[in-house]
This record gives sequence, structure tokens and C-alpha cells, in this order.
Amino acid sequence: MPVIKQLTAIPTGQKYRYFLIMISCLLFFAPFAFLPGLVGNSDFCGELCIRRFFLYFPGMSLADLGNQLTVAWIGVIVLSLILTMTFFFGRMWCSYICPVGGFPELVSRTLNDRWKIEYRALPQVPIRYGYFSVYLILMPILGISACTLCNFITVPRLFESLSGGFMGLMYVFSTIGLVNIALLFLLGFFASKGRAYCQFLCPIGALDGLVNRLGSMFKFTRRIRVERSRCTGCNMCARNCMTGAIKMIDQIAVVDQHSCMSCHECVDVCDWGAIDWLSVHPNRDDPKRKKKGIDFHPQLDWVAVHVKQAGKNNRVPLNWGRIISTVLFALIIMFVILTQVQAEKRHSDPDGCLSCHQLSGLDYINQDGVLRSASIDIAHYYSSLHGSVPCKDCHRKIQDYPHKAKNGEVDCSESCHVEEPSVGEAYTHKNVVKEFSASVHGDGKSKGFTGANRLTESEEEQNPSCRTCHNNSLYIDETQLSSFKKDFSHTETECGNCHKGEVWLSQFGGHILRRFIENRWDKKQQNAICKQCHDDPQRMRKVKLKDKETGKEQKPGLRLILASASYDMSLHGKLVNNDKSSGASCNECHTPGVKKHSVLAKDNIDSSTYSKNLDKTCGLSECHAYSEHVINEIFLKTDMHDLDLLPINYKYLDDEIIIRQSGWSKALMLLAPVVIVLAIGMLFSMLFGKKRKGVVFSRFGGDYFQRKMIGRKPKGEVKKKKAMQQKKRIKP
Repeated sequence: MPVIKQLTAIPTGQKYRYFLIMISCLLFFAPFAFLPGLVGNSDFCGELCIRRFFLYFPGMSLADLGNQLTVAWIGVIVLSLILTMTFFFGRMWCSYICPVGGFPELVSRTLNDRWKIEYRALPQVPIRYGYFSVYLILMPILGISACTLCNFITVPRLFESLSGGFMGLMYVFSTIGLVNIALLFLLGFFASKGRAYCQFLCPIGALDGLVNRLGSMFKFTRRIRVERSRCTGCNMCARNCMTGAIKMIDQIAVVDQHSCMSCHECVDVCDWGAIDWLSVHPNRDDPKRKKKGIDFHPQLDWVAVHVKQAGKNNRVPLNWGRIISTVLFALIIMFVILTQVQAEKRHSDPDGCLSCHQLSGLDYINQDGVLRSASIDIAHYYSSLHGSVPCKDCHRKIQDYPHKAKNGEVDCSESCHVEEPSVGEAYTHKNVVKEFSASVHGDGKSKGFTGANRLTESEEEQNPSCRTCHNNSLYIDETQLSSFKKDFSHTETECGNCHKGEVWLSQFGGHILRRFIENRWDKKQQNAICKQCHDDPQRMRKVKLKDKETGKEQKPGLRLILASASYDMSLHGKLVNNDKSSGASCNECHTPGVKKHSVLAKDNIDSSTYSKNLDKTCGLSECHAYSEHVINEIFLKTDMHDLDLLPINYKYLDDEIIIRQSGWSKALMLLAPVVIVLAIGMLFSMLFGKKRKGVVFSRFGGDYFQRKMIGRKPKGEVKKKKAMQQKKRIKP
């Protein structure tokens, strides 16, 4: 088979390199994704990102830069190691390890060279650093997310989709995903040697190239070097260089260190030892012609890793460091398990309600035919948000026992019987209800709650009520008990010195003092409340919006219906979903500050997402503090709910205009035909094409490559010229 013949023709040294790349793919990509999985990732986003933290925004301070470095701290360390290795040994990461660039190269090796795009003769350095300048400065200013053109997302998501992963499938079938996959085909699979993306669009490759060029100025660093007196001008190295870094000038190979990846392929194909990976130039006393396989001098036995040998008793010495580390790790795990304790019960039943309601089996069928239960799980109730609040603080109309079910209505705006210690007044939600009523959710219920109308509310009402978000959930999750006990340790010591003679901790702790714990809910848990409604497209379609001018009801648009799904595909969404506090939650954008119930429409001048208020919203502490800079006005318009991040079929549900108007959709329409034509040509040549003798050059740029990089005329031009000369001779 042609594919097998192409693979067997690969030099032995390159086979080892490809083996390392395949191992890297297994470690970094799905279904295993072992290394990203160590930090809860399936790609290189968030803490692992190595290509975002150095982006420049006008007005940035050192604190802003520090914040970007903190978000991607693992990526900072990894990139530092990559650049350090490059300085001393060349671009070993790019050629031997990087799975994102290595995978397209592997695929490209199996395809017909005749139908590939020959990019290696293009002016790589101007294109690469021109794009890098745009990527570094212009794209952030224009509000174009660096994540939208990122192979470090595309290739991992492609593997994830092939493994059946939901996020991978979502990305691969999105408009942005399809554009990036088209680029992966054009600059990877269908590119000669498969490294066009690395050479043109990879920001890590651009930085790596600069460091590689800097390191090549020193003789103690290892680089691909040429012994000019040995070079025969055979151009084998230039033809096989995967990056187009070697050019024949006056029939002698010249290496461009901005592009060279130290892949060693040129060394493998050079039979005269004229090019090698050396720390110094070859000794001038060496023979001018040295055929491979002939050793003029004894070769040194270089050993990279010292292997411990067996002792006199034929036993390998024990690795005590590993044993001690394992024991310490086991002790830490045991300590974590043993210190997880259950929440202590709090008791508050001054009204005596639990005398009846704690009994089990109080089930009945109401007038609507619904099976109800009047039994209360005491353990759950005491551990819940309202576990320390007397029942009649909420159920005000209950005066007689046994009481009627209709008297159990709750009005969240009523004040409680308990007094708030900070002001000495009855605690009330009246201001909160007022704030809620003025928000976009204001048509939702804030009073008249009973157990009987819970089902009808969830099935018929589209606007959220107080009960929708604030169900009587556990006061503190078991996973946060340690932080809860730490934050509230003073309640039994300092506070207890004055508050004696009454169980004031039980009176206030469950409902009021929880406000003093800022991390009772992390960002992911906060978003989960919003997702109860916004993650259900069918429910969101039933929402009725009122036009401010006409007062008529309107249907919601796709941006509102799919707001939760599009947020999850953004960088902020992925960070929060991976339990990273550096991402922005729904509340941080839509309700910054203390008013968490005041979610306003974006066209409301008081809204945090109103166009003129975005600089303040995005510029909050530890966010984009530079957002108030005048040049960043376009950056503030970055679409945080970009529908192009969602699968195309999501958008076809309602409105095809969105697809036609999208810039990404237009780019896809431009790239898709090119990919399809090349794919058909590639498939046709593999099935029916005749094998060409000798070296095969691409139809697309192959002739230019021969003239520019090899320094010779293409065979086709030579044959045409000879044919023309023969015709002239034949004429009388």
C-alpha cells in the first residue's frame, strides 16, 4: 500500500521522533488526557494555557500582568521550561514533544505529496511575526479572543469528539470549531510536511523561534550547523526539511534559525556529515568527505540517565526517597478522610411545630390529586438554611393547631421575629424583595408560597421566584465544613464571652450569619442557580419579553435562549466549570457588588452590562482593571455569549440570519470549498493515481519551492525548454 511505503521510507531517527509524538498525544489528548487531567482539564485552557498570559492590553499595570500570570501559572512555568530548553538545545519541544503540531505532521506524512500545499518557500519570518504582532496587540484591542484561533483547543477537542466527549462534539460542530478544523486541514494535514500552522500562526512557535535564533549566536548551545566545505550541494536536506528552514545558496545549505526546529531529519538524510546537531562547529582537521557508517575515531558512549546496578548480593538498592514520599502521601490522604466530620445539629423549635411534623408517615393526597407529605426530616432541616429560624417567622398566618394548609403561605418580604444584632431591628427581606421586583425577574413570586403550589410554580411559571433560587438547601456543604468551622471559630470564644444565657448561635447562625462567609457558595455553585432556568432552552423559549416602548410581548432571541450554553464554551465558563476562581461567574458580570438580586436588561442605563457601564464592570478588582483605558473601548464589546461557539444545529432552530451574518460563517464558507477540493483530489490520487518516479513535488507551490529553496529549475520547465529547442532545430 502507498501509505505503508511512505511510512517505511521515513528515516530511522525520525521514526523514534514520531514515536515520542504519539506517546505525547496519548498523554495530552482524549481518551486518556492524563497530563491535563491532573488539573481537571481536557485541553490546554485555564491554568495550562501557554499562549494567553503575555497578551498586551493598553493601560496594563504590573498588577494586571501579575493577574494574567496567576491565572495561567502552570502555563507560565511550562513556557519558561520550553524557552530555556530551546536556548540550550534548539526547538526540541516543537519537534519531539508538542502533540498539537506533531499530530498534523503525522497525518500529513501518510498523504500524497502531489496534492499538498507547498508553503515552505513563502517568506515565513515576515508572515509569522506580522501575525504575532496582530495576535499580541491588535486582537486584544479589537476584542477578538485569542481562544478563537487556537490549535491548543482545536486538536484536543477533535480528539475529545472522536472519544465521544460532549464538549468536544460541541466545539467541533460549532462555526468557530469548523473554521479552526479547516485551518488544521489546510495548514496541517494538507500542508507539505504538516507544519504550516506551527510556522505561521503559532505564537509559541514565534517566541521559540526568537529564542532559538538568540541561542544560535553562542557556540556552547546545540544547533543544526553546516560544515560548508563538506556540503556537496545535493539539496537532500532542503527537500526534507519540514519547516523550510534550509535554503541552498550557491549550492551550499544555509539554515534559518528562526524557523529550524532541530528535528534532525536533515542530519539523517545527509550522507556526507556536512550538517549536524552540534554545540560547536566541526573541527577543521576532520576529513573533508566523511561517508556515514565509516568511523575514523572511536565514538564516545554518552549516557543521559545513570542506571543503578545490582550490588554484590544481586539486589537492586531500595529507593528510600520514593518509599518515604509514598508513606507521607498515604498519611495525608488518611488525614483528609479522617478529618471530614458531619455538621452539628442545631435545634430551634420554639413554636412546637416539630412535635407533629417530625413524625413519619404523614402522607396524604390533596384536592388536586397530588401525593403530599407533611413529615419533616429533622436532620436535614436543622442543617438547612432555615434550620435555626422559628417556623412562625415565615408561616405568619398559623395561629391555631392543628392548622389549615392554606394558612401556611409565606411572604418573603415580611420581617422575622428575631432581631439582627448589627442594627437591633427585626430582620427583613423587604429591601431585597424591592430590588428583586425591579429586576428582569421581577414578575416572579415573592409571596404566597405554600407547599401545595410548588409544583404549579415549577411547571407553569417561567419567571423565577424567591423559592426557585433559595430552596431550603443545606446550610453548608460537607466539602466546606472545614472552612465553615474556621470562619466561625470565634462564635464559641470571642462572641461567647458576651452572648451568654441564650443559644444565640442557633438563633442566628442558619439564616443570618451565613452572610459573613463569602465562600459559602463558590462560583460554580452560584452559576448552578442561574442554570436551573437558563440551561433549559425549552423553558427559555416560553419567556415573554415586553418592549419598553410599545409594551407588547416579544419572543426571546437565541442569545437569551442559549446564553448558558454559549457561556459554558467561553474561557470564563470553562474556568468556572473547572472550579477555577479566576473565571467570571454570572453574578460578577450581571450583578457586581452587593445587590445580587438586581439583574437588569442590558439596555437599562443602570445595568452593569449597559454599554457605557462595561468599563466599570470589567474593571473590578482582579479582573480587567485596564478596561477603562480609552483604546480598550472595542475590547469591552467582546462577545461573552458568542453563538459561533455553539454547534450550527443550535442556531438553525430559529434564525438562519445569524449564520449568514457571522464573520466566522463567512470564513467557513471561504475555507470549506478549498478543503473539500483538496480532500477529493487527495482521495482520487490515492485510489486511482499512478505512482510517480523520483522526487514528488506539490502541484500547489512545488515549482516555486524548487526555484526559491533548492535553486534549480523545475523539471517541467526544463522539459518544455528542451522541447522548444528541438522544435526550432527541426524547422527548415
